[in-house]
Amino acid sequence: MKKLIALSCLFSGIFISAQSQESYILAENSASSSTSISTKKVTYDDHLMAAESFNVPIVKSFDDIEGLVATKKLVAIPEEGNGYTIEKLTHSKAFLNNRAKTVLERIASKFLDENNATITVTSLTRSEESQASLRRVNSNAAKGESSHNYGASFDLSYTKFNNKYSYSKTHRDNLEAILKQLQDDGKIYYIKEYRQHCFHVTVRNPDQFKSTTM
Repeated sequence: MKKLIALSCLFSGIFISAQSQESYILAENSASSSTSISTKKVTYDDHLMAAESFNVPIVKSFDDIEGLVATKKLVAIPEEGNGYTIEKLTHSKAFLNNRAKTVLERIASKFLDENNATITVTSLTRSEESQASLRRVNSNAAKGESSHNYGASFDLSYTKFNNKYSYSKTHRDNLEAILKQLQDDGKIYYIKEYRQHCFHVTVRNPDQFKSTTM
């Protein structure tokens, strides 16, 4: 009788152990399969490749912009729009490709609707010349080519809302939540730049990935 009880306990232990191992494997596989862009470290190289995918020629000097506008590669961005203001620009011009313009407008509109506040754009399209000039005063600026040189990137301040400096953790977190959702959806890449107090945003080319409508 004691032997039967012992054998029963032994088999029960083996069965429970097998179940536990199976549960662990399923959990591990589930965690692996749910990996998204947000769990992957996004790099400036990712931004650059995304910007280059639009086949917009690199802006070597600001003189190039007129030709890119004429061929509809870039479009002018108004200084003020629904939910955003562009601050005075020193090293960039208010032009973007069509996709980037649309995404900027939708980010700004969504933020305004949810927060009753506007965001501030601090940088848009740069030339190679202005990028080199910026690097002399801002070591955080990319060396060599930047996604800003292709009209696919813009920077959004997280310390300036309603066109004035007004640090708000709520506004900062809400803006980042919008960007994170767009990144998870494959619409953009973004990097939080601590030195410049901004989110560096690059729009992804919908022709390069399978995506749902924004």
